[in-house]
Amino acid sequence: MIIKLSEIEEVFVARGSMEASRFAEIEDRSIQIITPVAYELTIRKFDNLVTIQGPVECTMSITCSRCLDDFTLELEASLDIKLTPRTKISRVSEVELKRDDMDIYYYEGDEIDLDPFIYEEVLLNVPIRPVCTENCKGLCPVCGKNKNVEDCQCDTATQTLLGEKLKSFLN
Repeated sequence: MIIKLSEIEEVFVARGSMEASRFAEIEDRSIQIITPVAYELTIRKFDNLVTIQGPVECTMSITCSRCLDDFTLELEASLDIKLTPRTKISRVSEVELKRDDMDIYYYEGDEIDLDPFIYEEVLLNVPIRPVCTENCKGLCPVCGKNKNVEDCQCDTATQTLLGEKLKSFLN
C-alpha cells in the first residue's frame, strides 16, 4: 500500500491486508504464511518526521525445532517506525550513528510504500527456534522417534571422550 504524504494532514489510519503470496520467496522453507497479513497502521506526520505504528497479524505454518512436526502459529507483531526525508542525511563520507539513529528509516519524495515495512516486521517476528508446545519432548537422538507420540527404550546417556578422561582423572 502506497501512502501519499501530501494527503495526510496530521493522522491517517491505513487498514488492509497483504497477500500471503508476497512471502513466497522466503528462503526458510519451514515457514509458510497461510492467511493474508492484516494490518491497521496509524500514520502521523510532524513536519517532515513520519511515524507508523500499529498491529500486524497473520497465521503461519511452521516446523517445530524439537520434533520437526508442522504446527500453526498466530503471529501478532507491532510495527513502530520513524521516517525522515533522505535529504536530511549529511553528505559526509563517515557518520557516527547514535542509538536514536538506529530506529530511523528514510523516504524520498511524497510517497511511502508500507509493504516493505510490513514484510520486514513479519520476518523479524518469526521465532528463531519455534516449538509446537512448551513441553515438546523432541526427537530421540538415538532412534529418531518423536517422543511426543511414542516412548522409546533407547539409552540416551552418551559417552564422550572428554567425559571418560574426566572420570579417569577424578578416580
